Amino acid sequence: MPFKKIPYHKLVSSKKNQLRAYVEKHKIAEKLEDALNSCLDKLPEEPFSFLAAKLLELAPPPVVDHLHGRQILDSRGNPTVEVDVYCKINGEVKLMARSSAPSGASTGSSEALELRDKDEKTYLGKGVLKACKNVDEKISPVLEGKELKSLVLLDEIMCKTDGTELKTKLGGNSITACSFALATAGAKLLDQPLFMYLAENFYGKENMPSKFTLPVPMVNILNGGKHAGGKLKIQEFMIVPSKDIPFSQRLKNVTTVYHHLGKLLVKRYGVSAKNLGDEGGFAPLLDTADEALEAIEEAIKSAGFTVGTDIRLAMDAAASEFYDEKTQKYEIVEGEWVTTEELVDWWVALVERHPAICSIEDGLHETDYKGWISMQEKLGDKIMLVMDDVTTSNPRLIKQGIEEKWANSLLLKINQIGTIMEGFEAVRLIHNELQGNVIVSHRSGETTNSVIADLAVGVGAGYIKTGATARGERTCKYNRLLQIEEYLQSKEML
Repeated sequence: MPFKKIPYHKLVSSKKNQLRAYVEKHKIAEKLEDALNSCLDKLPEEPFSFLAAKLLELAPPPVVDHLHGRQILDSRGNPTVEVDVYCKINGEVKLMARSSAPSGASTGSSEALELRDKDEKTYLGKGVLKACKNVDEKISPVLEGKELKSLVLLDEIMCKTDGTELKTKLGGNSITACSFALATAGAKLLDQPLFMYLAENFYGKENMPSKFTLPVPMVNILNGGKHAGGKLKIQEFMIVPSKDIPFSQRLKNVTTVYHHLGKLLVKRYGVSAKNLGDEGGFAPLLDTADEALEAIEEAIKSAGFTVGTDIRLAMDAAASEFYDEKTQKYEIVEGEWVTTEELVDWWVALVERHPAICSIEDGLHETDYKGWISMQEKLGDKIMLVMDDVTTSNPRLIKQGIEEKWANSLLLKINQIGTIMEGFEAVRLIHNELQGNVIVSHRSGETTNSVIADLAVGVGAGYIKTGATARGERTCKYNRLLQIEEYLQSKEML
């Protein structure tokens, strides 16, 4: 059959009818008129930008299109999970955000599962391709089409999809990377700083604080235990600047002490004493806690500061790492084993010898509950006693710790429990029921995302622990806090 040519005027008429029907169906003329009237009311300097923004408000909200997981390397050279969030915006699919999960060296037994491939031929069994596959095939489908206004809702969906407290089906590493990436995407879509987006999700939009504070950094300056090697059993020795000065000044002061300690260690122990541990702290071959603390105190003085006033001291013992479950004793000094009672008394005596100590984290084994209670009774009114391995950021264990009076402060590591939403619950418990301090923390295996810096500000954490003022995966968190400080100053919100 020969092709029948349609007259041009009929084509035009048909097209006009289609357009007219489309305009009427979507009430485009009315909405354009409303936008124009609003523009005439406001008389903005840039009318076309104003109209464009008004019309964009009428468009469907951006939603999650899909997530993609990939295997990358962390700061210790081990694989970890990175997640890309793609959103559908005005009909187009765009990469909106990217983030990754950290990994710990000394870990509590109740931490969320870090899903590894266990193929010894690839990354010595530490590959995370299974976790990445779970992002693509199990997490992405349940989040497709969801808006990003509520991070809590998105995290709840992931938790329900996994269905286990410790994320044993999907992997805590895959879920944490997704939670971080979704938060970053939500903030970007709403054109907010990440800390503001997190604060809105934590407090609720109606209860947002008018002013924010910057956390006090607890800076890992000297390493022992699993982070360094050698005979020194305590894992981290930290310096803590005064909270009565701006964050930028705090950072400058601790960095100055860090460099003075490096010089002191080289002079006293040789150039190898300046080698760095996993978190950027120096890793000299020292034997005792007193030796480490005295070196740090000398560095503080040589930097021109007063020990205990300008700069205080803190420790992460990671006591579970030098505890023998069979004998139920601790090797606090190499070759010397002590009971729980003896260790608690040892800590009391150490604080008496070094009164600048303001915090001890994980001073006892994670299940030595009687020891925790005893230490809280003897030192809890003097210094921060910080729960890490004993609670693993798990709200259920935190409630138990509060009821049984294990300690007075909490270390918050999101990847211990899985999602930022669960981290919010942990913070509320400590702030509301214990009136204690929260320390937002990194892990020994880190990446260059700075989500925890925004998280610390967003939830009003008093402290942040993110390593030494060296190594890029550590300093990126400090640098982000400098940016937030500048932003808050400019908005008169500090």
